[in-house]
Amino acid sequence: MFVNLWKSAPFLRLIWPLIAGIITGLNLPVIPWPLLAVCCACWLAPAFLSITWRYRLRYLRGAAVAGTVFWLGMWLVYQQDVRHQASWYGHFAAAAGQADSADAAGNTLTLAVTLLESPVKKTASWKAEAHVDHVYGESPQPATGNILLYFKEEPPLHYGHRILLRTAVTPIRGTGNPGAFDYAGYCRYHNLFHQAFLQPGNWQKLPGNKGQRLEKWLIAMRNYCLNTLKTYIPRREEYGVAQALLIGYRGELDKDIVQAYSNTGVIHIIAISGLHLGLIYVTLLQLLRWLPSRRLTNIAKALLLMAVLWAFALLTGASASVLRSAVMFTTIAAGQFMINRHASTFNTLAAAAFLLLCYNPFFLLDAGFQLSFLAVAGILTCYKPVYDCWMVRNRWLDKVWQMTAVSLAAQVFTWPVCLLYFRQFPNYFLPANLVAVPLSTALLYGEILLVALPWLGGVSGVVLQWGIRIMNAAVQWIDGLPGAVTANIYISPAQMYCLYAFTVAVCVWWLLKRRVACLWALAALLGYTGLRAVRNLNIAAQQKLVVYNVPRKTLVEYVSGWHAVRFGDTLAASERYTAPAHLVMGVKTMSVSSAGLEAGGRSDAAGYPLNHNGHPAIVNPSVPPAFRTGTATTNHPGAAPAVTAPPVLLVCNGKRILLWKGRFLPAATPQRKIKLHYLVLSADAPQHIERFDDFFIYEKIIFDASCPAFLLRKWKSKCNKLPLRCFSVPDKGAFVVNL
Repeated sequence: MFVNLWKSAPFLRLIWPLIAGIITGLNLPVIPWPLLAVCCACWLAPAFLSITWRYRLRYLRGAAVAGTVFWLGMWLVYQQDVRHQASWYGHFAAAAGQADSADAAGNTLTLAVTLLESPVKKTASWKAEAHVDHVYGESPQPATGNILLYFKEEPPLHYGHRILLRTAVTPIRGTGNPGAFDYAGYCRYHNLFHQAFLQPGNWQKLPGNKGQRLEKWLIAMRNYCLNTLKTYIPRREEYGVAQALLIGYRGELDKDIVQAYSNTGVIHIIAISGLHLGLIYVTLLQLLRWLPSRRLTNIAKALLLMAVLWAFALLTGASASVLRSAVMFTTIAAGQFMINRHASTFNTLAAAAFLLLCYNPFFLLDAGFQLSFLAVAGILTCYKPVYDCWMVRNRWLDKVWQMTAVSLAAQVFTWPVCLLYFRQFPNYFLPANLVAVPLSTALLYGEILLVALPWLGGVSGVVLQWGIRIMNAAVQWIDGLPGAVTANIYISPAQMYCLYAFTVAVCVWWLLKRRVACLWALAALLGYTGLRAVRNLNIAAQQKLVVYNVPRKTLVEYVSGWHAVRFGDTLAASERYTAPAHLVMGVKTMSVSSAGLEAGGRSDAAGYPLNHNGHPAIVNPSVPPAFRTGTATTNHPGAAPAVTAPPVLLVCNGKRILLWKGRFLPAATPQRKIKLHYLVLSADAPQHIERFDDFFIYEKIIFDASCPAFLLRKWKSKCNKLPLRCFSVPDKGAFVVNL
């Protein structure tokens, strides 16, 4: 089976070296011209040899083709990265003194940009992506590259509008917290590296509109669809789902409903995917059956199918999964109606992946791209064997079994990567899909009818509203059942590969009846178990200090084995930052320490302090009394002493970390300085940080996330002059160190 498939699907042989080249290019951004020269030589060399040597070297040309495709993958990554273009505006920023690094505070630049979208409302600002056209210095310089703009107030701007701005351009950064979403990496693979925060006086609108006509038409059509649905489906819970179901717009979705769809494994219903294009393709085929089967009519039918599919794909935003489906159906339509050939579906799938990766190699890192192709590969491989396991005679029960077989087959190659990305598994995905897929199909047809014939909106709007309400209620009811979702699952990429090896081995044993595959599956499970055991041993022995990057908050944790002790702000809002970190670090229990709020505490045999759980984390007796009692003096002569919170000295695994609390330092310096490894300062620390040298000997100063930008600039400038080693959590992300 697989041997014949390998021979009949040439793109299946080409996609793997392309993927390998892209992965190599992501980690080694160079163009290996010598490799291309070697591949060309290996391709041409057999032509000058005898027939005997040509036969002996018959595999050399195949290897040369694979090597060329590998080189193509590396070249595509290099060319797609805008930073390698001489006109990228980031080079002008670097020349102006703003290096693209975590320490760059951002110098003022003057840019002319064109908006690529209308500003979207965020929590405290309006966000829009824009393309940089010119950088203004002594003279305007043409530039390229995209930038994220955040307006403090709602701007009267839309797609294609041009503005002139003068502001600080800063690198895009993520929080850097353990287990957190890598937002900076996500933007980097979308060629977004900088952002700018604009006040009303920092920008002005320029005349003209540089928007493309096709994009303007698509935006107008998208707005028409959104407004039509909002008019005839008034309740937010329903029209939010309706908008997501029709064109993939998720700005109005209720968060609880999204979570319910995610927990039940039907999130693909409200995320435009190949399912939607498949329904449209099948419907169009049925509507065009009356056309005679002739050469010209078949070509017209194929062109009409392609036009509708690509118009819908562009209308919905052209996500990776939608593009995959559009390319596949375009290939099928062209082969069936234009050249009268039915290509291998596996070859079509591989060709779609090959073409999309040539268009944008960063699609390889897109979760939607991966899940879409893996799901289709699972359906093509396993649907028929699963369906053949039970021969159902009843027509309607057979339809249900077909849907069940499709859902099971789609999970075969997607479940390991779902565990890696989403860290949960929907246990009731089968009944949820059996309910949601038929309902969503009927609703999609109804929404298309409503948009096409709005004068029927009075009736169809009510029917759609009740249909969506029933679907939401069913999904939320399934989500509320006991054991609906298995959450807090953590696997590493290496463990995911072991699970894929196990899955492939089981498929080989099941489909090809190869008994040796059972040994492969057992070896994969042993590898997974071994990796899990090593992780558990590392967790049991770990000693870590984590200074979290929580905006305007002080949050520090000492992690010892499976337990964590928290210091600083303990608001419930901080849990969304610490919960993923605890999952990644293996923390199962957590306590909140009150150390530093009151003096005293018990000590171990070595004199190091202990909290009530026996973990070393309270004020050390060697701290001068002025620190422990909370009484301190100001830095100015004659000023009255101030009462401030005492600092917290952590002694962890032989390392001393001082969490400074309070704005003032004692007037009198100690006879002997206190030796520290790390000094953590918050926003209420003394601004004259050079005075800490009079009290402490330390290796590094850490500025936590509560410190404002102006204070960070002041402190980092002083550290550079003294010099002192420092680490800024708001700039570089969370500070994590093994103790």
